[in-house]
Amino acid sequence: MYKSEIDMYPDIIQWLDKRLNEKYGKKAKKIIVLDTHDSDLSNFIIKLNYQKFFPEFTTYKIRQDITGFIEYEDKVDLVFVECKNTKLNLINLSQLIGYSCIALPIFSILIAPQGMGTTLSKLLNSFNRKDILEFRPNRRIQVLKWDYNKKDIDRMNSVV
Repeated sequence: MYKSEIDMYPDIIQWLDKRLNEKYGKKAKKIIVLDTHDSDLSNFIIKLNYQKFFPEFTTYKIRQDITGFIEYEDKVDLVFVECKNTKLNLINLSQLIGYSCIALPIFSILIAPQGMGTTLSKLLNSFNRKDILEFRPNRRIQVLKWDYNKKDIDRMNSVV
């Protein structure tokens, strides 16, 4: 298991990079996946020279753990990942909903090796409240359990 949340980042970055390249690689010009936990998203947009694609970028004073940048000729799509080294809870989900509503990634991921805590699991699975995962029409948060040994998600215990 991981000692800290930051220890998860290299495995998750590698997994996300592979996943984004499989899904978007044929159409995208470039795909970059970065550890963005220690600086505002606005700073990464400047470093990558993506300001023209994000008119509101100066307001992106958010720090999600990992960000995928999918660059096309005329736009850049974002993917957010928030990692936790504890059971996922409603506060974790609320944090990612907030980040997602600000910068509008094409999708976001909340991920932990421990999976969901009781309350979040009950809300999503028992009460089927998957509506709370949609932060804009057709833009959703995926709640994933990370399998440390396989270095992949545990699909049986995830909500996609």
